[in-house]
Amino acid sequence: MTVNNGSIKRRPVTQSSYRQAIAETVRGLQESDTDAEMAEAWGVSSATVNNARNQKHDLSGLPLVKLGERFGADALSTVLALIGVKPVSVDAVCVDVGAVPLKVAGIVPLLIKHLDDKECCDDDVRAFDQAGVIDQIAELGDYLRQRRDALRNDVAWLPVKGGVRA
Repeated sequence: MTVNNGSIKRRPVTQSSYRQAIAETVRGLQESDTDAEMAEAWGVSSATVNNARNQKHDLSGLPLVKLGERFGADALSTVLALIGVKPVSVDAVCVDVGAVPLKVAGIVPLLIKHLDDKECCDDDVRAFDQAGVIDQIAELGDYLRQRRDALRNDVAWLPVKGGVRA
């Protein structure tokens, strides 16, 4: 069993910090709805909504999980922040960025920013061109094709420094 030995510095989780995180979440989700409306959407009683919002009682596990189920994983953000983590869907693509070559990792944020809308307009292409992204992707594609072809032909291939051919 791996236990945090204190090397990660953050405030200890307390009953008060837990109740405060839950209250913040409930207030943010409830907005101007009544306790009854929030309770119906959440699948709990009005008393649970009131107690959670006003930090009167600890929220047990099932209502906490229902928050995530009914309102999405982000509804658990304030609670998970107590231990320094964020909610991520099990379907999310996770990458160990330490394993991504620096040159490739540098272009990923720009790709996300410009292609998040699932379209590639002229302004996106201009931004990619100005940042050298298109050439870097083409270079990476060429390198991967060469590696693939070498493997197909059973030819020994020596890695290039940095993983990408200059």
